[in-house]
Amino acid sequence: MKSKAWRDIWGSGQRIGSIIDAPPVSELVERLQREFADARHNLSERRFA
Repeated sequence: MKSKAWRDIWGSGQRIGSIIDAPPVSELVERLQREFADARHNLSERRFA
């Protein structure tokens, strides 16, 4: 059976080299929540400064 690149082979792209960790989903969700809260806080500080 011959593979077809567009169907059977998955590419990761050029940015795969920038991945430095592979955390569990629970840790990733916590990180995203923390980063979102920080960004929201920083945005509100800028609006009222």
